[in-house]
Amino acid sequence: MKIRIASILGVSYIPLLFAACGAYVNSEPAIKSTTSGVRSQETLQAQVLRGRQVVLTSDCSACHGGATNAASPEWLSGARQPDDVFPIGPFKTFSRNLTPDSVTGLGAVSERQIYNALRYGLKPKLTPDIEITSMTPGTGNHPMQPKYLAPSMPWGTWRHMSDGDLRAIAAYLKHGLNPVRNAVTESESPPDSWASESTLDKLGPLPAPAFPTVNEVGSVAGDPRVARGRVLIVEKACSGCHGGGSNTDKPGFLAGVMDPAQEFVIGPFKTRPRNLTPDNTTGLGRFSERQIFNALRFGLRPGETPDVIITSTTPGQGNHPSNPKYLAPPMPWPSWRHMPDEDLWAIAAYLKRGLKPVKNVVADSEGPPDFWASAYDPSIIGPYPAPAFPTANERAWVKK
Repeated sequence: MKIRIASILGVSYIPLLFAACGAYVNSEPAIKSTTSGVRSQETLQAQVLRGRQVVLTSDCSACHGGATNAASPEWLSGARQPDDVFPIGPFKTFSRNLTPDSVTGLGAVSERQIYNALRYGLKPKLTPDIEITSMTPGTGNHPMQPKYLAPSMPWGTWRHMSDGDLRAIAAYLKHGLNPVRNAVTESESPPDSWASESTLDKLGPLPAPAFPTVNEVGSVAGDPRVARGRVLIVEKACSGCHGGGSNTDKPGFLAGVMDPAQEFVIGPFKTRPRNLTPDNTTGLGRFSERQIFNALRFGLRPGETPDVIITSTTPGQGNHPSNPKYLAPPMPWPSWRHMPDEDLWAIAAYLKRGLKPVKNVVADSEGPPDFWASAYDPSIIGPYPAPAFPTANERAWVKK
C-alpha cells in the first residue's frame, strides 16, 4: 500500500549532516543579506548546510514536495497534483513552491521576508522587507492588517526556533536550491487572512513558558538533556498532533487524542496520536528511552519492539525486526530519523522524565496488514542517511 505523505496530514495538527557533506564554498561571490549584512562564502556555506539539516528534520517536504528525500525530483517545489490540497473549512490551501524560481517560487522575495514568514507567520510576498520586532499587529513594524500563512503551515511552533536556524532555512531556500518552475494555485483564505487563527491565545506566548509549567516535572529542571528535548518537542510541533497546540502550559499537553476531531483519516483507516506522557498504563511510562529512540530513528512502535540496539534500517538485519510494526502516518519519523543521536535521546529523556503523567486512554490506530511497511519503502521516504549535498535539486558548490 503506497500513500502520498503530503496528502494525509491534518491541517489542524501539523511537524550532523555537515560532516557527510564535506567542505564546500559557494561558487558565487559573497552575497548581501537583508538580515545580516555581507557574508563571506564560508558563512553562507555554513548557513546553507545548517538550513538544509533543519528543513530535512522539520518535515517541510511532506507538504512542499519530496517526501524527506532531497534527491526527489519534487523536492520543495510545491503542490503538483489535485490531492495535494489542504482543505480548511470551506477554503482550499496549497503548499507553495519553496525553490528560488523568480516567477513561481521564492526568487522574488528576500531572506528577511522568508525569516518574517517563519517567525511571524506573515506571507512573504505581501509583507514589506523590514525588520519586525513585535507579535502584535500595528506595533514594532508588524503590519496593522497582517496577511498570515494558512494554519497548515506550522509557523506557530517554528517561531520558537533560534534566529540562527530560521536564517539558515532562509539561506538554504534562497541559495542552496536550484530554481524549479512550478506554478501553484493560490491558496484561499477568509477575509481576515487567518488573523483569527493566529492570535497569541491560540498560538501561545513567545518565548515559550519557562520550564517547568504545570504539565512538567520541576525536579529535572537542571538536566541539560531534558531541557534540549523540551526545545525540540516545541520546535518540531509534536503537540500539534499529540495535544496542546504550541503551548506547553495548556491542559492535555502531549496527552494524546481526546476528541474524535483529532483523528487522522488515511484511506480507509483512522490513526490516532498517542499519549506521550509517562503514564504507566496509557502513555509511555512502560517503555524505555531506548524504545522511544528506536521509534524516532526507525519508526518502530515502542510497545512491539524489543529494548535492543538496532543497527540497520533494513528489516531482518542488525536486530531490525523481520516484520516490523511501524508507527502510523502522519508521524514524521522519516524526517526525524535524520536528527543527530543526541537530539533523539533528548526527546526520549523529556518524554520520560520531563513530563507529568496524564491518564488518557487513546484507541489503537488502524492500519493495513503490513503495518505501513509499503508506505515507508526507501523509494518513497528516501535513503538513510540523507543524500550528500548537493543533489541534482541543489546548487553545486565548489570544494575547497
